[in-house]
Amino acid sequence: MDKQYDYRNCQSLFGYALKVHERSRAICQLCDCGKGQGFSFDLWRQMTVEHLIGESQGGYLKDIRAAIAKRFPRLSPEEHERLSQRIDEANTVTACSFCNSTTSRKRHPKGLTRLIKETKGTPDEVVSAIEVELKKALESKRADVQRKLQSVREAFEKLVKPEMIRERIITETNRGGQR
Repeated sequence: MDKQYDYRNCQSLFGYALKVHERSRAICQLCDCGKGQGFSFDLWRQMTVEHLIGESQGGYLKDIRAAIAKRFPRLSPEEHERLSQRIDEANTVTACSFCNSTTSRKRHPKGLTRLIKETKGTPDEVVSAIEVELKKALESKRADVQRKLQSVREAFEKLVKPEMIRERIITETNRGGQR
């Protein structure tokens, strides 16, 4: 137990996610959590990667790569990778744990592999059209999050906050009496 923890094991912050968090400036792209606040470790460690179109709909990079290779078999491996990376970058954003968990079941009308297969045009036109579709998916998730946050905030103010303040006062009062 004396051995230092290898931070690289924390893939949701380093590994595959680091570039996503850098692109998003470690700000939740669904609710803006972290925007305008000082950059802190405690907030940053709550961030995750949100796939606008998720794994079950072919939204992971391995699936994107396979769909691009199948759709454009004559392109070079380097060109397959370039196109796949563009789509993956458009499909992944930073989200706080609340937003990630409350939008994870939201399905897009078409899966990403289907979009790659059915969108007409040159490789770059296909990717550009998919990027537009992913921006629409992001806007839809943002609207969904705002609706949910309003309801959760109201419940927090009414049900949770007063009780938590009361409990903290009791705890502090008891600590003061024990010293």
